[in-house]
Amino acid sequence: ISQVLTNFIMNSLLHAYDEGEAGTLRIQISVNGHRLHLVYSDDGKGMSEADRKKVFEPFFTTRRGTGGTGLGMHIVYNLVKSEDGGQISVHSAPGEGVRFELDLPVGEEPAVPVESVKN
Repeated sequence: ISQVLTNFIMNSLLHAYDEGEAGTLRIQISVNGHRLHLVYSDDGKGMSEADRKKVFEPFFTTRRGTGGTGLGMHIVYNLVKSEDGGQISVHSAPGEGVRFELDLPVGEEPAVPVESVKN
């Protein structure tokens, strides 16, 4: 979760606002049973539909040549999807900011009993 949030925040700081422009970042978390629902949003520039469709692709960046590798959101996608049953979606439009919604399993029994794990 910390890596996911770090990448969201860095993405907002690099892409959502012009230099010196103030903005609002929001993180909302709720837990329902064994599911964690996390919503991250900013009120920045938003994304075009074409960019939104590619945001999780490896090496996709709108900042090529200025330090962007295009791996941040791809890493986020893989971290979320690597969790059994983890889901992520992105909602955005130009001028309307961005909202990422994550749904992750939490607090479930491990797939392998702890007693059977040996070093």
